Amino acid sequence: MQKFSLLIFILVFISCKKENETGGGTANNNGAGNQLIASTVTPSATNPQIASYNNPHYVYLDTRVTPKNILFVFLPGTSGFPSVYTLIAKKAANLGYHSIGLMYPNGSELYIASGTNPDNTSFGRCRQEIFEGSDQSAALNINLDNSIKGRLTKLLEYLRSQNPNQNWGQYLINGQVDWSKIIIAGHSQGGGHAFYISKKVSVHKAIAFASIDWNSFLGASASWISETGATPVSKIYSFNSVNDQIFSYTNVVTQLNDLGLPGSAVSIDDNTSPYQNSHRLITSATPAISILVPDHNLICLDQYIPKTSSGLVIPTIDNAWTYLLNN
Repeated sequence: MQKFSLLIFILVFISCKKENETGGGTANNNGAGNQLIASTVTPSATNPQIASYNNPHYVYLDTRVTPKNILFVFLPGTSGFPSVYTLIAKKAANLGYHSIGLMYPNGSELYIASGTNPDNTSFGRCRQEIFEGSDQSAALNINLDNSIKGRLTKLLEYLRSQNPNQNWGQYLINGQVDWSKIIIAGHSQGGGHAFYISKKVSVHKAIAFASIDWNSFLGASASWISETGATPVSKIYSFNSVNDQIFSYTNVVTQLNDLGLPGSAVSIDDNTSPYQNSHRLITSATPAISILVPDHNLICLDQYIPKTSSGLVIPTIDNAWTYLLNN
């Protein structure tokens, strides 16, 4: 658990710094023609029953491009906020997706309860409670209002009401999320949720960045990994650094095999899109900053992503994101 404590510390530090820089939560839209529309929405503004994990959702829509009418939802890692994952969310918007960085209950309880538990169902039960708010684990206390499903539903209802011309309502059917129109993605804990959600509902696509549910006591993947999923594996992708300080790449390979992901690992450093049509991308890129667990964060956490001299995401990672989103 020491590695996770370090990760939580750095994510809280960076997230708080970013929140202070960005300030409140209003739309960045001057109404002057086609543009990238960026806004923040506090979860409690969409549902007064939400009181904790109330850092803003981040919302993007690029009106300069043809809309794909698919929603990209990104789930931050443990103790992280959407404010530190803006580059991947903006990239999705630039490609024509409606894009949301979703704030949800992402404390460390999941790993404390499950990482060394002889009961290998603990990971799945915790993820189920975080996803839909049903009572599954004594380690958590999450209801429907505060769950991923509940928060996303209320945010879409809010966006539909506040921005009727932006077509957010297309992602709801009879008051429920239309998962078939959603790319669910996330980093670390959030990536695990993306994979888990793809097991429970049929999504357009699922993408996990630097994520694994590994029971170190049993030396095995969490039991839910091998369950039959609602989403075919042909729609599931992963992206990892081989130097990840949190999750052993050897265990990552084992888990992706357990999941049945198509293809073998393909390095984005030495190959170009379409990466042999693999669903398993890897990199050995050098992070932009080196504090604590940099390689765990470099593939999607803003300050860690390698940049060009002009401050842009390096082409290898930018191209990998495009492939993951569009393939």
